[in-house]
Amino acid sequence: MLYSRFGTKLTPISKQKDAGGRISIQATAEGGSSDIHHYAIADLKADDGMTEINDAVGKLPWRVVETKRQRRDEKLR
Repeated sequence: MLYSRFGTKLTPISKQKDAGGRISIQATAEGGSSDIHHYAIADLKADDGMTEINDAVGKLPWRVVETKRQRRDEKLR
């Protein structure tokens, strides 16, 4: 189970890497809200520590981000 740094249970959805090579996850927080938030790996907690965090993040799919060029190409079709 993954938690935010404040102890809120998280449901991970996907992961992404920024230009600096840092990985973050997108997740929903327990509590009825379906909003998706971004969490840096360093801000996560887990019952079994970093081993559990690394295992969970490793199983997540990569987030696919549409670029401006892809959108422009689709408009031209």
